[in-house]
Amino acid sequence: MNYRAIWISDVHLGSRHSQVEKLLAFLRDHDSQHLYVVGDFFDGWELKRKWFWLEQYNILIQKLLRKSRKQTKVTLVFGNHDEFLAQFVGMNFGPVRLVERAVHVGADGRRYLVVHGHQFDGLTRFNRLLERVGSRLYDWILNLNLWTNHIRRRLGFGYWSFASYLKMRTKHAVQYVTEYEEAMVGMARQARVDGIICGHIHHAEMRDVQGLAYMNCGDWVESCTALVEEMDGTFKLINYHENAVRGSGGGPGPYDPGFGVEPDAPAPRTRSRRGARREESTPELAGLF
Repeated sequence: MNYRAIWISDVHLGSRHSQVEKLLAFLRDHDSQHLYVVGDFFDGWELKRKWFWLEQYNILIQKLLRKSRKQTKVTLVFGNHDEFLAQFVGMNFGPVRLVERAVHVGADGRRYLVVHGHQFDGLTRFNRLLERVGSRLYDWILNLNLWTNHIRRRLGFGYWSFASYLKMRTKHAVQYVTEYEEAMVGMARQARVDGIICGHIHHAEMRDVQGLAYMNCGDWVESCTALVEEMDGTFKLINYHENAVRGSGGGPGPYDPGFGVEPDAPAPRTRSRRGARREESTPELAGLF
């Protein structure tokens, strides 16, 4: 598949939960003119705590470099887990551009701010210790996620995200997501753009918030989702686990990237946007993302 642009976020290279093989398969089958890596490509926190590096990580980096040497313009945005990259902002690594934020101009001329999203996370800015404790808790939940799906596969069931289920059924987590979305839209309004594209909270979503477009491309440790822009300017969310896509033609309906089937299941379906909408999550759980 060929797209005008693709956004991926929160790959977390260095974490045992990084779904690199699935991302490699996705990038093999999907090309684009623009490719944005929207923060937390590396997990510096985990690498500092305990070095963990697989050969697939090198293959992924090589694939991005190969794409950038061809027709794809690759932009790398740093996040809170790979904030060590901040010292290199403005530099180009070969054809790959490293930035704190970028502005993407859609096919219809609308402008979208591209940023990881941790800048407006109160815990990220003011309480690093609590944030890292939350990160360890999230890692523990992802361990449960692995075992849950191992058992489901043995029983013949498809993929199901235990982590997403817990997050979106916890009142404080839902409140945090809502507050995060509103903060991101406020950031877009200050930047005088038509919408914002981000990651950080590991929850893929597309909707209108207060008249502006909010699009979160999700993650590649849990939900395995990506945001894409078709050549005609239509935006869609692709869920690798579901082999499905959600898009933006007339406004998205309910969407939960935590439920789906294994990636070897039937062919992808889609869901899109050209304008999108929904409602409102607490800083207590910010460290989980």
